[in-house]
Amino acid sequence: MTIKLITLSTLLLFGWALVRTGNLGQLGDRWKRPEPKASLRQVKVLSTTPDYRLVKHLMGNTKVPLAPQRIASLCGAATDSLVALGVRPILVQGGSRIDGAQLYLADSLKGVAVMPPDSVISLEAVLAAKPDLIFASNMQNGKLYGQLSKIAPTVFIGSTGDGYRENRILDVGEVLGMQEKAERRLAEYRRRLERAKERLSSQAKNEPVAFLRFRKNTSVIYTRTAMFGPLLFEQLGLTPDPAMPEVMMGGGWDVLSIERLSDLRAEHIFMTIDPDSELYLQGVAKTPIWRNIPAARHDHVHRIASSTWLSGDGVLGCEAILDDILAAMAPERSP
Repeated sequence: MTIKLITLSTLLLFGWALVRTGNLGQLGDRWKRPEPKASLRQVKVLSTTPDYRLVKHLMGNTKVPLAPQRIASLCGAATDSLVALGVRPILVQGGSRIDGAQLYLADSLKGVAVMPPDSVISLEAVLAAKPDLIFASNMQNGKLYGQLSKIAPTVFIGSTGDGYRENRILDVGEVLGMQEKAERRLAEYRRRLERAKERLSSQAKNEPVAFLRFRKNTSVIYTRTAMFGPLLFEQLGLTPDPAMPEVMMGGGWDVLSIERLSDLRAEHIFMTIDPDSELYLQGVAKTPIWRNIPAARHDHVHRIASSTWLSGDGVLGCEAILDDILAAMAPERSP
């Protein structure tokens, strides 16, 4: 018997065994894109001296001044958390290239220098701001850690993992010595989340929801577990559209052709539109396929800010999303 025949026979026997034992599906699960995981806390104060805190974070250990006065935030989650804690940064970067840095923070960040979102970090701009502490994101600024650290002590805050959107305030509070205030603010958010869940349960129970993004003359549907998915479908208990994938091999979204839009059963569609796809959306909206989606028939298509939903990292971003959802699905009733 040749080696090729032996190999083929072995594979056939292996496949038969998987079918017989019911483990074929488990093997397929191994090829699914794993969900990012991270511990609840990403920073830890190792020690404190009269001059600094020694903080362990994703990129190493950093000596953080006890009372930093000039904080530069190159990370959306850190910017959100700083504002929530009542700390005003001197320089920020983040948000969406579609509609700018986090719009829901616009009032709080008036007068603060803003670097263009989604751009290469300008080390010159950071240096000119003369910070005494820098928050950065390991996703965007990892290669610049050494250079940023030469400008000022730099702490990296992760932008993935379980509960990262709301829980990063605990990390920022730890770095700044504001742990108790961070815990109180997070508890306040969680109470607000529970109230929103109760209101949605009573007014919009079992109404399927989908999130679409129109970009590059196509439509994208996000998975149930990507980005804001856990907030909508786990914490708020909303019902995902049956067409929404659980996970994707290549990322957190799937491209929908106009024909595939007919699979949607959503009673509510939340959507963002990139500038390059406004005309495309206008054409899609005229098709019978779009008009037959329940959300379109019942005038439940809600256009929302990209910089909030795609870049709203932190308790304030989550609260802004809650406001959008409640206004659309469970508006306040007149007495």
